[in-house]
Amino acid sequence: MPTRRCLRVISYLAFAMLAGSQTANAQTKVRFTLDWIPGATHGAFLHALQKGYYKAEGLDVTIDRGKGSAEVVRQLAAGVYDMGFPDINVVMDFDSKNPDQAFPVLMSGYEEAPAAIFVLKSSNITEPKQLNGKKLGSAANDSTFKLFPIFASHTGIDVSSVQIQYIDPKLREVLLAQGTVDAIPGQVFNSLLELQAKGVKKDNIRYFMYKDYGLELYGNSIAASRSFLKEHPDAVKGFLRATMKGLKDIAKDPELAVKAALAYEPLLDANIERERLKVALECCILTPTVKKDGFGDVNKERLQKVIELITKAYNLPRQPALNEVFDGSYLPPKSERMVN
Repeated sequence: MPTRRCLRVISYLAFAMLAGSQTANAQTKVRFTLDWIPGATHGAFLHALQKGYYKAEGLDVTIDRGKGSAEVVRQLAAGVYDMGFPDINVVMDFDSKNPDQAFPVLMSGYEEAPAAIFVLKSSNITEPKQLNGKKLGSAANDSTFKLFPIFASHTGIDVSSVQIQYIDPKLREVLLAQGTVDAIPGQVFNSLLELQAKGVKKDNIRYFMYKDYGLELYGNSIAASRSFLKEHPDAVKGFLRATMKGLKDIAKDPELAVKAALAYEPLLDANIERERLKVALECCILTPTVKKDGFGDVNKERLQKVIELITKAYNLPRQPALNEVFDGSYLPPKSERMVN
């Protein structure tokens, strides 16, 4: 019969084995926020979560809907979220004004910015400069609206003459459809589909893409809070690897993104999400540059020009350095980022 001492030793060993097992199975929690209402364009994140790609990297990821890129940036700076999907141009603005809190984006999501200004053809607005003196309805935190002064400077719009009406994001397309406002800013794959869902016929919708007027802007990108990046660099790398895997999956089979979006939010319309993703892939995600060079990275010369452009257009207090804005060192190697 075992002695009392032996029993203590056995108990200690059993406890140690249990503790070791729990440590091995422990996962790093990652609080992630999207930029907007979840949809098929967020399929890489949702698919990676549902397929267990994050879990396989030792991550316990939660994904929340967002309220605009400006809010995402504020929440990352405040540590409300660990990682998020803000517009890189909004990050530049923040970094310039808050050097002590500045943080970079780590992976490009929209290689071409989806920013556009929408009008109804029935308004007879056929070119951007005809927005002078008109009403523009926008959510204050909308990333496309934040970029509007740059678009205006390139297209002959006098911003001071434009009547800005701040509205709830949910009412943006409704008010344009009703004619309460003359124009709205929005991501092309969101506003285009939302207007149609509100009963506006496709042949009555006109939009001016920022990229068609010489603005080679990058769009939404993955970022991490300063503290999370410092304390959990391996978790950040794992998150990017898992997301990259999800992104490559939906590039091969876009229907996976639609299914993932509906699993996350069952009230979504599958046909609308299918069309939304089609527009997004063509304009902004699966671009010729991405097909050639792979997902996630940026062209340093192009980004430097964008930084200079935004610094001037926003009249920023200082020009943020390129490495303040983008840090690609956490990305998987290029061979793992190529479109197969």
